[in-house]
Amino acid sequence: MSFLSNARDKAVEFFFQRLDIIKRIGEIKKLDIDSQENQANITILLHGEFEPTTLCAHYCFEDTSDGTAIVIDNITSERELINEFAAWWFRDCNHTYKRMLPKGTGMFAKILF
Repeated sequence: MSFLSNARDKAVEFFFQRLDIIKRIGEIKKLDIDSQENQANITILLHGEFEPTTLCAHYCFEDTSDGTAIVIDNITSERELINEFAAWWFRDCNHTYKRMLPKGTGMFAKILF
């Protein structure tokens, strides 16, 4: 793995580790970034559960007038309830989860992605 692709993956990993929505539902146990597929595989122990589950978050980058945003546009899971909620949120309600990257990070992401 090259230095640039390793740095890119670390930046995406850092973003997912800091997501408030993930912290609200559980604790990340493992996080793998697949930059070829633009997805993050997140092993999470949901609050109140005893066995972890895996979420697969599909992401992309979007240039806006304010800078660069990371956009999560789909989540899948081995858990049917999570799949149903994600399908409703992303497909049926036509929502995305978008967060602006810090100025320096956004510029860095544009160069790398």
